[in-house]
Amino acid sequence: MNRKIVLLAAALLTASVCLAGTPRRSPNSPYQYGKRFYIALQGGAMTTLSENASSYSANDRTWDRAALHGQLSIGYSFTDAFDIRISGSYNRPAGALSPWAGFYPYRFNAYHLFADVAWDFNSMAEFYTSFSPKVYVGVGAAYTAGFEAPEHPTQVIQEPNLVPGFRFGSILEFDGRSGFGWFVDLGFEFFTDWYDGQDPSGFPFDIDPKLSIGIVYHIPR
Repeated sequence: MNRKIVLLAAALLTASVCLAGTPRRSPNSPYQYGKRFYIALQGGAMTTLSENASSYSANDRTWDRAALHGQLSIGYSFTDAFDIRISGSYNRPAGALSPWAGFYPYRFNAYHLFADVAWDFNSMAEFYTSFSPKVYVGVGAAYTAGFEAPEHPTQVIQEPNLVPGFRFGSILEFDGRSGFGWFVDLGFEFFTDWYDGQDPSGFPFDIDPKLSIGIVYHIPR
């Protein structure tokens, strides 16, 4: 009997410790953002995977493919776990013309507009904490123009271009009790093949992988 009591006490103690370290469900948590708007600003590094991108590496200029980007988003949380956002961004990607005729790198202006839906995993489980892992998917379009490239003997860059696209990514968000927070965003944007101004060939998309850090404010109701 004593052994059973000791085992039961140990089990209760273990359960108490586990529950104490588990985020508690609360209907009044400061990390519940349902029915609230938010605004986010972010920036970071990106590159473009498109026709002839490998020629940068072949000419020992791999890092020249990197570029900076910035994005402004306005969103609305329909529930604690689900929100939508509209995002506008700008970056200046790098491209290259046909390597068989020589190495002809260039850059261009790219303006992106996306509508995304996002899911917060912790809030889906009703665990409201300062840390929020999220995923998102979206559709949008890009406008590209302002190409700067040397004269090429056989190939002409087309501009301007308005192309459709889609994207997906993940966000790790860390919030304070006041509604302010910061986050890390890793995303991949896919555009149809005129994005970089070149005649489509090979893989049907031009891809922009992006890594950024940003700040967010969840506006009180």
